[in-house]
Amino acid sequence: MRWKQAIIGVSVVVLGAVGAGCAQQGDVQPGSGGAGNNDAGRAPVELPRESGQGAGRKPVQPPAADEGTPVPPERVDASALPRGYPVEVSVTGDGRTLRIVGQEGGCSKASAELGEQRGDRVAVTMVETKPTSKDIACTMDMRYPPLTITLDEPLGERMVVLTYEARET
Repeated sequence: MRWKQAIIGVSVVVLGAVGAGCAQQGDVQPGSGGAGNNDAGRAPVELPRESGQGAGRKPVQPPAADEGTPVPPERVDASALPRGYPVEVSVTGDGRTLRIVGQEGGCSKASAELGEQRGDRVAVTMVETKPTSKDIACTMDMRYPPLTITLDEPLGERMVVLTYEARET
């Protein structure tokens, strides 16, 4: 019976020492400004937040300087893209350059191909090219590269129609 008391006593001492060690290492909540905070000079850690976009959509990223002017959503037909594919289209330069965010991952590569250019619409095919070989190891990451397409004439009020095609090399 004494050995049980000894084990409990040692456990209490060990747990107390661990707890005290954490408190001495500045385990103070960010922004609390509590005394004894050993994190002086360190920037607070920001945790990621949910973007609020629909399920399967790419998280909102801060705008880059060269993203151009966004094309209004009502002028982008992305209904033929796979579920979860990002839909970000903008016009840069003189209105003839479309910047479209693609999606690739692992060993696949994204590209965009210009289709027909009519008076009321511009067709762009988002292509994802995957290697045919099964003997290569690919990562499980997703990337969203900006892709550019140069139009014959400025986009103006035309609709941008996006389609998707998967290819193998």
